[in-house]
Formats: sequence, C-alpha cells, structure tokens
Amino acid sequence: MLPQILDRVAMQIFDNQNDLCFSFPESWKLDKSESSNEADSISVVSPEGGFWCVRRDLRDTANKAVLEQAVAAMREVYPELEVEHVVDHVSGAELIGMDMHFFCLDLTGTASVRVWQAVTGKYVIFSQAEDGQLEQLKPIFNAITTSLIRGSEE
Repeated sequence: MLPQILDRVAMQIFDNQNDLCFSFPESWKLDKSESSNEADSISVVSPEGGFWCVRRDLRDTANKAVLEQAVAAMREVYPELEVEHVVDHVSGAELIGMDMHFFCLDLTGTASVRVWQAVTGKYVIFSQAEDGQLEQLKPIFNAITTSLIRGSEE
C-alpha cells in the first residue's frame, strides 16, 4: 500500500530527530503542538479537512484505558457514537484500537484511534474524516501510519 501511495502523491517527511519520523502528502498541513509534559502531538491535516495525529503518551496508562478515554471524549461530542474494536497489524507491529462512527449535522464521520507500543514508548494514533472522503483518505492515513512504524525501526 505504501509504495502505491508514494507513486501517486508527492510526500514530505517529518522527523523530530528523536523518536518520530513519518511521511505525509506535501499538500497537507503540519501542526506540531507541545501540549503538556505528558504528551506531545503532531497532526497533519488534508486540504479536505481530514486529519491524522500521533501523540506520544508518557503516562503509565494501560492501552485499554487510553482507548476508553478516547471513546469517552468522542462520546461527549457525539452521544450516538458507534464503536467497534479493531486490531491492525502494520509492518510487524500490532496496533489495538477502536473505529468510531458518528453523525454531525447532515454528515457521517469516522474516527480511528490506535495504540502502538514501540521501543521508544507508547503512541496514540488518531485519524478522522467525513465518510464521503474516507475512501480517498483512509489509504493515505494507513500509509502515514506505516511510514511512522517503519521510521521507528531505522
């Protein structure tokens, strides 16, 4: 999947020279925030409004609790949230997570949260898009995640 995306979309690289390195489309906007001592997050936003975000979680929180917190936060905004448990395998890494489906005005949206335990720490990967754009954006979200995991191995 990653080579197909790289062939179709010009990519750029984010590398914090520490623990995070990933590729994302040149047309997407990078937003790096340092929100607290417990987590730094980096987001990339598509021109259409979908986004992908990774956050290093320095807290000693169980993966299940991290996922439950994400669902609870989404449920505050979208009370009718539908949730399904998922396990993804990406470049040899297991990512546990949730896919969340919600309604906002006339639109439906999907958000995905995954927890990835790397050698350098625990990371929470979040992506969200309006369902009408999800078919186009999901392969890009997957390619970004794959590049993150492969980048951590180098």
